[in-house]
Amino acid sequence: MSEKYLFCIESIQKSLNSLISILEKAQTWAKETGKSDEDVLSARLAPDMFPFVKQVTMVSDNAKGVATRLSGTENPAYEDNETTIAKLINRVKKTREFINTIEEQDYTDAHQKQIVLPYIPGKYQTAQDYVRDQALPNFYFHFVTAYAILRNQGMPIGKSDFIGGLVLNDL
Repeated sequence: MSEKYLFCIESIQKSLNSLISILEKAQTWAKETGKSDEDVLSARLAPDMFPFVKQVTMVSDNAKGVATRLSGTENPAYEDNETTIAKLINRVKKTREFINTIEEQDYTDAHQKQIVLPYIPGKYQTAQDYVRDQALPNFYFHFVTAYAILRNQGMPIGKSDFIGGLVLNDL
């Protein structure tokens, strides 16, 4: 039963790698175009949406949350004090490295977990409902929004940057 939850974690890890690559390109692009880190971090798609920096920290928080809720491990708190693109890169790398410390066997009983979200008191979700209805959609919402903010600002990235490469096998 844990295979689908491991697949979820593998998918998140692949996307974290893509986000790191995008952030590294954003750092170079910002320097080349004369944009300050503050310009990039404060950019948003709409006035009522979170800025770029918050979209990236939400990707990180969601990734940690999925991994720890499914594995039953402790979720480390990060300060949300990133003020540069370099600090965002480090945060996403730290998130990826943290998730890599969780052992495969820690996900063995994931299908039996009752997922309690602190912002919905008195309720829980099954692991399957959590992954399908909350975890993956929320993770990818913030990831695609961060990507879209950079595209909206004129950064030359495309779908292949978001996808992050394909595993191809010979026929």
